[in-house]
Amino acid sequence: MSLADALSGIDTLNLIALGAVVFIGLPHGAMDGALAAHFGWMESKKKAISFLLGYIAMAALVVGFWFVAPAISFIIFLAISMFHFGKGDVNTQGKQFSTTESLARGGVVIAGISQFHKTDADTIFQALIGSNTDLVWLFLDAAVAITIVCFVISLAGKRGQERGRFFGEIAGLTLIFAILPPLVGFSIYFCLIHSMRHFATMRAMLADTISKLQITRTTVLFSAMCWAVGLVVLAQQSSNVGVEPALLQVIFIGLAALTVPHMMLVDGYVEYQKSRS
Repeated sequence: MSLADALSGIDTLNLIALGAVVFIGLPHGAMDGALAAHFGWMESKKKAISFLLGYIAMAALVVGFWFVAPAISFIIFLAISMFHFGKGDVNTQGKQFSTTESLARGGVVIAGISQFHKTDADTIFQALIGSNTDLVWLFLDAAVAITIVCFVISLAGKRGQERGRFFGEIAGLTLIFAILPPLVGFSIYFCLIHSMRHFATMRAMLADTISKLQITRTTVLFSAMCWAVGLVVLAQQSSNVGVEPALLQVIFIGLAALTVPHMMLVDGYVEYQKSRS
């Protein structure tokens, strides 16, 4: 059976959702190349190669650790994603409740999708880490409690329209995650909310130093590199574990590998630069 034939056998909604994650969601991280240019790290071949090698090395370490300790790696990925997603969604100007709100917002995504669809989610988890997912569910149960507490604290710290917007967004996402299959719900959030907000934030930041053409060209180039590597790994893995498990592994382990350097750049270095200005 060819790869195309095998892909045609995957549930259509799930296939569309995964395609959206790859072709819409992933490029938001590929903007890291434009961000590197913004900081002057692409001005010379030496700087560009150093940035690329460092980025690839961090991603490779994540993949390597995943194969050594898949359950622990997955839990770490869920934890940092919970913070990263939430931090990107926080729109308050004050800092008093920003961390708490980040955990509330990110927790709805990470814990909500999983807990509403335990059977389907566990099937995905098994494809990613193996048959024993008990440790993952212990983390997700704890994440539910953290999310609820942080939501209550964040809601109490807001006033007026800000409180209404916060409650409305959390309620809306919760409803989406409860109704839709896990991959579809995640795709909607990752592509239409998280990625779109990141695109808008980055465009505003990069507008003074990089042209729109350069941003687009760099993002497309970095995305194409990721797609090419993913396709090669998918072709190799599909013959070992089957196309659907291989597709899940390539996409989500790949996202985990790229999330670590992405977070170090966006949530680390960018925030450090903002604090100095």
